[in-house]
Amino acid sequence: MKTPNEFIVNSLKAHYQFFVVRRVGMALSAGLVSFFYALFLVIGLVSIDLKAQTVKRIELPVPGANESYHTISLGAKGVVLVSQLSKNAFNIQKFNVDLDRDWSINGTIEDNLDFVKSSYDGQSVYLLFTRSRTDFYQVVKVGVAGFMETFYLSSVDRFQITDFQTIGYSVFMAGTVRDEPMLLYTNLASKQSKILPGVTQPNTVIQSVDIDTTHNLINVCYAARKGREIKLISRTFDEYGQSVGQVMVEPEPDYSLLNGRLFTLNDSTKLMIGTYGFRNMQGNNNSASQGLFLSKIVYDEVEFTQYHSFTDFKNFFNFMSEREQERMLRKIERKKENGDEVKLNYRLLVHDIIEQNGNYLISGEVFYPEYRNNNNGMYGMSSWWGSPIMSPWGIGGMGMFPSYGLYNPYYWDPWFGSRRMNNGQIFNGFVYTHAIVAGFNPKGDLLWDNSLPFEGVKSMELKEKVRVKPNEDQTVSMFYSNKGAIKAKVFDKDRVLNDRQPIPIMTVDASDKVRQTNTDEVLYWFDNYYLAFGYQRITGDDGRRNVFYLNKISF
Repeated sequence: MKTPNEFIVNSLKAHYQFFVVRRVGMALSAGLVSFFYALFLVIGLVSIDLKAQTVKRIELPVPGANESYHTISLGAKGVVLVSQLSKNAFNIQKFNVDLDRDWSINGTIEDNLDFVKSSYDGQSVYLLFTRSRTDFYQVVKVGVAGFMETFYLSSVDRFQITDFQTIGYSVFMAGTVRDEPMLLYTNLASKQSKILPGVTQPNTVIQSVDIDTTHNLINVCYAARKGREIKLISRTFDEYGQSVGQVMVEPEPDYSLLNGRLFTLNDSTKLMIGTYGFRNMQGNNNSASQGLFLSKIVYDEVEFTQYHSFTDFKNFFNFMSEREQERMLRKIERKKENGDEVKLNYRLLVHDIIEQNGNYLISGEVFYPEYRNNNNGMYGMSSWWGSPIMSPWGIGGMGMFPSYGLYNPYYWDPWFGSRRMNNGQIFNGFVYTHAIVAGFNPKGDLLWDNSLPFEGVKSMELKEKVRVKPNEDQTVSMFYSNKGAIKAKVFDKDRVLNDRQPIPIMTVDASDKVRQTNTDEVLYWFDNYYLAFGYQRITGDDGRRNVFYLNKISF
């Protein structure tokens, strides 16, 4: 049992106290903050708020239920918003780090093309417009200063894109042609395209394409299946489409590697992280993850691979009720006593590796796909988007400008190709259960872990929801935005230092009442600043309004 003083010391160590600075200039003075800290120490209160300061908020009107915005973080250079004005026109607005508008420009879209995805390589923003199974693409390159170039490209017929990344004037598009994987490289300056060498083994899919802006490289990860065995192969290309390396990670005899991502640490060392499962648990109707694996690669040779079952994590099952946790832990202990292991079935969306004090932080969200009966719906698993397209308000109708990108089912299920339709059901979104973060040393040993449960989070696109922030005092913060508020925890390794109620994302005026919040997100921006954004219906002194909001938040 901690004493009140010990609790306060630990709480202060987390250095989190919540207050809001509005545009009208309201702020707490340094003297007042000091007074409250002193008061806390004197009276021995046992809680301290999270430090989540809303620095500034802007609102853009959303006149109709079908209008939406696509948000692109430029880091310390600002933020870009893309919206569609009509069937053949779009608008791009650029805001600086103070959320003041720098410029706004309009562009045109060719007939029957849809916005699909954006890419930012640190210098320019790229917008991809195309349609399902076409050989025609429109790529718009937008400089940070507002200069815009438009390119029209043609490629292989019936090419269905699953990913889009750019470096300079080089475009990399991953996808399939008649269910076979293909990686297409195009140089925008010369308009020359070529198919890049892939993996010749049958039953192979491209799971992910990651851009490495530090080394100007593209890492493409393939899952190659033979029977129930799945191994991972990553090919690395430079910005000119030249192959500069290949890594193959094969599982131990009892395992299959389900998905992975490759990260370059330096010229000689790489790390591949992902999920694995028991080989006999894999089948055409299921892809069952057991835990995390971490492979260290030196000069494209695997030095070691470490496997860490979720049953060895201390806090993985914290999202369950107390009764469910107790039942699961008893089951795990019984199995271990008999020299066996509880077989699990989880899916994990793995984030980028974060280095902290010589160790590695690996994080991700646990999720599962949800299906519903197909009642004559237009959009099924075999559609371009793979899911219903909804307006920002979720009230039906076709959103003119989908705010999510390409649908790539191979990342979360390498068996997907064998079961396009799920017994007449259609995909109904990804349900997020909880997020995990774990610390590993350079040898791949698990040092600690912790978790943050999700509360009613569901998304039509599989994308990162939670943000992980390493702090100067070696603690780690995790948070996400949902329904107009931020839920957060602060960890000191296995210990939870701070776990508080959701923090409301503040509006412009104190009299505003948020009636509805949809599709809210949090993105890391730069330094200690984050962007919270989404759609809200607000009632204020001047009446009702539908807005897209951008909040600059300091953590």
